[in-house]
Amino acid sequence: MNSESAESHCVPAPAPAPPADGGQLIPLKTILEIRAAVRVLNVYITTVPIQKASSTLGLVRTLVPRDGGYDFQHLRRFAKPGVVPEGVRRRYFEGCGEDGPESLRSSVDENEGLKEEGCEEETKIFLLIAATSIISPSSLLPSLESILGPGVKLSTTEIPLLAPTSAEQAKGWSEKYWPCVYKKSIPFGPHVAIVSRAQEEVLRGVRGWMDSAWGLADAAREEGVGEGVGVVIVERRGGEARVVVGAGDGRWCRWGREEGGEGNVTAHAVMRGIGMVSEGLARDYTSPSAIPPFPDTEGGIFRNHPLLDLENDLPEKEVDVGGYLCHDLEIYCTHEPCVMCSMAIVHSRFGRAVFEKRMCGTGGLCADEGGLGHGLWWRKELNWTMLGWRWVRPLGFREGRVDVVDVELDA
Repeated sequence: MNSESAESHCVPAPAPAPPADGGQLIPLKTILEIRAAVRVLNVYITTVPIQKASSTLGLVRTLVPRDGGYDFQHLRRFAKPGVVPEGVRRRYFEGCGEDGPESLRSSVDENEGLKEEGCEEETKIFLLIAATSIISPSSLLPSLESILGPGVKLSTTEIPLLAPTSAEQAKGWSEKYWPCVYKKSIPFGPHVAIVSRAQEEVLRGVRGWMDSAWGLADAAREEGVGEGVGVVIVERRGGEARVVVGAGDGRWCRWGREEGGEGNVTAHAVMRGIGMVSEGLARDYTSPSAIPPFPDTEGGIFRNHPLLDLENDLPEKEVDVGGYLCHDLEIYCTHEPCVMCSMAIVHSRFGRAVFEKRMCGTGGLCADEGGLGHGLWWRKELNWTMLGWRWVRPLGFREGRVDVVDVELDA
């Protein structure tokens, strides 16, 4: 058997946020979570008297410095027999030719003073020694016998190489492989504490902002300027969250449908929303006379000015972002943004992204199977990561209202 192997296993998703007005926020999974597998490593184990445990581990660390490059911090180096999985115990005893738990009674002589009448049975405990690929039994046994005496018995077992990402996963691995410890960290995405705190804030306003986004989507479709897609951009400062931009899709504004194609790709709702933030920042950083409130774009392709009455009425305050464009703003989308818009959200450095309808054929945010699988909201190789959720209403999608947007539309 190879010293390392992989078993297909999907990392558990962070727990959905509790209901708000009956709805629910479901944290998005990262592409690393989706691709993650339980990688297992073959290791040696043995049993040692409790009072010799520390000196034996010290010897192991001398023989195998830094555990040979493997990280065992998520594993119990010592484990009482009762918490070691039954299958691991059974293989150890069978391999050693012993009968079972009774063999864990101390075998030291009376001069060491450990075994006394009435003492507990479990005077020996299991020790996780080292990876089988790092050291051979012929190199290991003589050194162990210098402390433990002759007749040291070794067995091999598999342990999970990566840290568990939830308490439930740690419990499952402890029952199957070896006792594990969950340290409330996720090596494949944002820390659960960060996600939890953010969810509490988002839940307080998500329904209203998503309703506004759908209002923009309906208006864009009804007035013929675009498809039924909308976004709302929110700024959160000092504990208060306010809408700074609302944008409906504008791909058909001054763009002939009769010519075919998918319309003006620079006028998707997300792109227009980012453009409006940019226009607001331009007005802040230059004199009013240098750039008109909304430049005339009749001859261009960008639609960074309001096309709908609601786009004028919705904002509650002026854009007030310091530094990079949309840094730490929040965007609420009726539909999962397409790959182009998802990358625009990343490069504009939004802090949070929420959508309601998943677009399996075109969406760029989700990493789950059944879609494109890009998971662009959290990719370590990109220059920015954010937090992301899908919003689920209490009575289903749009609470029974029909969505006229084609499932293959680039939203």
